[in-house]
Amino acid sequence: MCLLVVMSGCFGPPSPSSTESTTTASSSTSDSSATASPDDPNDPPTAAPLPGPGDGPPPAAGAPVIRWVPIGPAAPSDPPEGALYEFLRKRDCAGLRDSTLNTGFPAVWTAAEATCQALATDLPVDWERAQTALADVTGLPPGRCWEIKVTASLQQAVDLRNAHQGVQLLVDAAGAGDDCPRRLTGLTVLAGPHAGAAAPTVPAGGGTPVRLEGFFVNVDNVLVSGNPVEFEGPQFGPFVFYAPPANGIESARVTVEATPPVSGEAVLFFAGPTPPGPTPTEPTTTAPPEPPGTGLPTVGPPAAEAPPAPQP
Repeated sequence: MCLLVVMSGCFGPPSPSSTESTTTASSSTSDSSATASPDDPNDPPTAAPLPGPGDGPPPAAGAPVIRWVPIGPAAPSDPPEGALYEFLRKRDCAGLRDSTLNTGFPAVWTAAEATCQALATDLPVDWERAQTALADVTGLPPGRCWEIKVTASLQQAVDLRNAHQGVQLLVDAAGAGDDCPRRLTGLTVLAGPHAGAAAPTVPAGGGTPVRLEGFFVNVDNVLVSGNPVEFEGPQFGPFVFYAPPANGIESARVTVEATPPVSGEAVLFFAGPTPPGPTPTEPTTTAPPEPPGTGLPTVGPPAAEAPPAPQP
């Protein structure tokens, strides 16, 4: 038996006289939406469950299941993208459609609303609109984890519907964990003799720019060995800090302070001074031989004496 879902966010508020409700399961909460009274002509016709994909385990092995965007990350201090992410996670189509929040990549959230609606109605015209909106999503930088993960979920939904026409789709809304954890995952040295090396290494003198790798929204401080260092970067990054002098150490622990917190740490290595090469010497030359009798006497073993002449 397939579980069908009423999308509470995609339609107007329920009538106060409603007596029936349909519950939509999510990974952390349950949202209920009452159906409209058939006696009130001003209420939208939502008395019957919609034919769109439902939540729950597949009724049979191999049934097409959409892996929906998982829980978080979102917090009250997040930028608009965090709020829109939560609208989509709960499949609050009205919240997405009516939002006036300004985002860096609005095409993503236009496609999110279109796909949310297609999941609710399962109408071919809505799936066609979702596919068209998704085609307009281009040029996402690698650091925009929310938009990348959302787009992947939307694309999977459209692809599954295209591949399984007339088959009941199911949405896995249980959430398999946070796809975009705020975490420092590594460092990339941007200049100097070790730029781009697998082991992030900077000269001991300091001042080398180093990029933080991972998913960040806002960064408050970058700490090297527990001490704050100069850094720069817009919301979502990339964030770049400037390595301090080594002061005699070979490596330092790098962490990030942010609100909400950022986990993880990385190690920055300091290159020692360049070992000195061989000391240059004056070239050796051989002087030409002196003419006989003009030079200093040769030092060496004494010459053998001639035998005495015979006496008469």
